[in-house]
Amino acid sequence: MSPGASIATGLFTSAAAGILATLLLAPFGDLRRLFFVVNGGLALGLLALAASLRRLPLPGQGRPGPAGWGAGDWAGAATALAIALVISYLAALHLPGGREGRAILGMTAAAAVAATALDGWVTARPGQPGWIFGAGALAAAALLGLAIVTMIMGHWYLVRWRLPARHLVRFSRLLAGAIGARAATLAAGVLILGAGSPQGLGGFVRGLAVDRGFFFWQRVFFGILGPAVFAYMVHETARIRSTQSATGILYIAVLFVLIGEFLARYLAVAGAGPM
Repeated sequence: MSPGASIATGLFTSAAAGILATLLLAPFGDLRRLFFVVNGGLALGLLALAASLRRLPLPGQGRPGPAGWGAGDWAGAATALAIALVISYLAALHLPGGREGRAILGMTAAAAVAATALDGWVTARPGQPGWIFGAGALAAAALLGLAIVTMIMGHWYLVRWRLPARHLVRFSRLLAGAIGARAATLAAGVLILGAGSPQGLGGFVRGLAVDRGFFFWQRVFFGILGPAVFAYMVHETARIRSTQSATGILYIAVLFVLIGEFLARYLAVAGAGPM
């Protein structure tokens, strides 16, 4: 897979996995079926884009894994399974009675999360711990999913005035937690790879901050610092039920998160480590 395709595939799969997992936290009774159809359809589109950029999963490609398959093969298989399951989930939502289909959603999210972790793991270079790359990909999925679903939730308040504001407040707190987790995986990745690098931790950090500083500092600003400020602003505006203002802020937050995660994936593919 080319570097460009690897960057796009990881970004699309992470966003889809995050959306599906976040839907498990959303209140079906208040938000109703259409909210879940919109988000599920978005996740399906992202997974389809990711699948179109992958090679067919054939044994022996990528880093070695169980049964003679590489991690990239298993990621492709998990993506295909997630696509089949999300289609089943969307069909279940349209059954008479508007059933929630929570069990199918859980299996769909699990398959997409597995694909995301494996996508992160295969970006590790030989000798690097793949698990920290996988953890970073999962944290990215949580951040992308919460940012996107919370932004879409904000739109529901524009047409459903009686929707309790506590849902938007709660999701703004979850978004802040995801930003903290993403920052933690970035810091852990730098420390772990820096400690094991030939130039030592100091030299590794200098390489990031100076040699790759143009991309690294933008990644930190757009992916961590900016979204943290926006999450606080959304929380405060949601508390006073200024949901229209919160939705506008969430538009910008989603844009920042997308830029930050694109740069993070680019740096990881380029060999800078789990960013």
